[in-house]
This record gives sequence, structure tokens and C-alpha cells, in this order.
Amino acid sequence: MTAFRFAAYGLLVCPGLLLAQKREDILSIQRDVAQLQDQMKQMQTSQDQKFAALQALVQQAVDESNHLASSVNALQKTVTDRLAEQQTKLEGPIATLGSRLDQSSDDTRAIRENVTALNNRMNALDNKLTDISSAIRAMAAAAAPAAPPPADTTSAAPAPPPGVSAESLWQNAFRDYSSGKDDLAMSEFTDYLKYFPQQTETAAAAQFYVGVLYDRAKQYDDAVQAFDAVLERYPENPKTPDALYYKGVDLQKAGRKTDALTEYKDFLAKYQGHSLAASAQEHIRELSGKPASTRGKKK
Repeated sequence: MTAFRFAAYGLLVCPGLLLAQKREDILSIQRDVAQLQDQMKQMQTSQDQKFAALQALVQQAVDESNHLASSVNALQKTVTDRLAEQQTKLEGPIATLGSRLDQSSDDTRAIRENVTALNNRMNALDNKLTDISSAIRAMAAAAAPAAPPPADTTSAAPAPPPGVSAESLWQNAFRDYSSGKDDLAMSEFTDYLKYFPQQTETAAAAQFYVGVLYDRAKQYDDAVQAFDAVLERYPENPKTPDALYYKGVDLQKAGRKTDALTEYKDFLAKYQGHSLAASAQEHIRELSGKPASTRGKKK
């Protein structure tokens, strides 16, 4: 009876215990769920905070990038504007400098041409002074008693026609030579050499002008022979240097370049300080294949 009671009591108590245990388990599960939910909330909050911080960093980076881009654009615009400004400021001075350089080049060229022209005029003036000096000496020699004939003269000169004097014949010949009457001047110079060979200085000049007249007629070989006659008959005469130089010129014109080069070198060796020395040097450079400046040569 007692055992039955205990058994019955046990049956009555066990469901209560089981129910209490189940309640405890449920509460434990609820606590665990609540704790898990709390942890999830904390994790969500942390994730939200981190995402917000990351988003803030990204936004800051975007803002800084935009600011940097603006700064670069501003700097580029500033540089472009300054370069354009500098270019505008330099265009005027550069153009002015270019104009001044061109003007300077033109001035230099003009000065060079003027110097060349001046040298040509000086050479022409020297030749004219020599011609005038020869004419004066000829007139003085014609007025003075005739000098004895040169030592190498083997035959006496023929007598001039009546009324023909050394002075008048020389003046007529030189006047016709200067006025371009070449044929008449050639005849008169030849007559002077024929009738008055003893007039050494003027005869040398007459022989020289015969060579010049042949040169004008482009008879270069005859001109060379005429200048040779000056050198052979009158080696110490004011016209001797000119005859030697122009012999080289006519040899060059005749195509005898080697002979011309020899004559120019001989001229420079004997008459280095002569007014035609520079022209002789230019001819030598030309014949030697070197560039030479253009200079006019007048007789």
C-alpha cells in the first residue's frame, strides 16, 4: 500500500518536475536566443559603424580627389595663361630683334659693297693718276731736249711728218684713248713708238696703252705681246708693274691659266705694295681653286 502510494506520488510529481525542467530549458534557450540577438545587434552596430567610417573615408577621398583635380586644373590654366602671356610679350621683342638682325645684315652687306666700290674707285684713281703723271712727264719730255736712245737701240727712228711733234702726237693719242676712239688711238700710239722711241717714259706708256687697246678688242695674245714689249724694252718704268699685272690678266683671258699664275706670282714678288697687289692675290686664289671676292679691274 505504501509502495503504491509512493508510485502514485512519483507519477504525480514527475510530470511537474519534467514540466519545470522543460520551463528551465525554455528559459535557458530564450536567454541564449536573447544573448545571440544582442550579439547580433552589437555586430550589426559595429558593422554599421565600420561601414559608416569606410563610407566617410571614401567620401573624403572623393572630395580630396575632386579638390586635387580642381587644383590641377587651376594650375594648368595658370601655367597656360602665363605661357600665353610670356609668348605674347616675347613675340614683339623677337620680331624686333629679327628685324634688327636683318637690318644689320643688310647694313653689313651694304658696307661690304661700299668698301668694294671704294677699292675699285681707288684702283681706278690710281690708274688715272698714273696716266696723268705719264702724260705730264711726256709733255715735259717732249718740251725738253731729246734724250739719247737706249743702249739696245740698233736703228735710228724715222723722222716724223712735218708739223708732228712728240708732245702733240702724245696728247692726241691719249685724248683719243680716253674718249674711246680706240682705232685712232692705236694708230697714234703706234706712230709715237715709231717716231719717238727715245722718249723712254712716254714710249713705255704708249706701248702699255697699245696692250690695253688690244685687250679692249679682245685680242688677248696681241695684248700679251704688247705688255711683254714694255717689260723687255722698259724694265724700269712707272708702267712696268702695270704691264706685268695685265700680262697675267690677258694670259688668263686667253685660257693660259698656268702662265697667268706665274705672272701674278712674279708681280707679287716684285711689287707687293702696289695698288694692284690685292687683285693679283685674288686672281691667284681663283686660279688655285680657292674662292675670291669679286672686284672690278680697270686699266
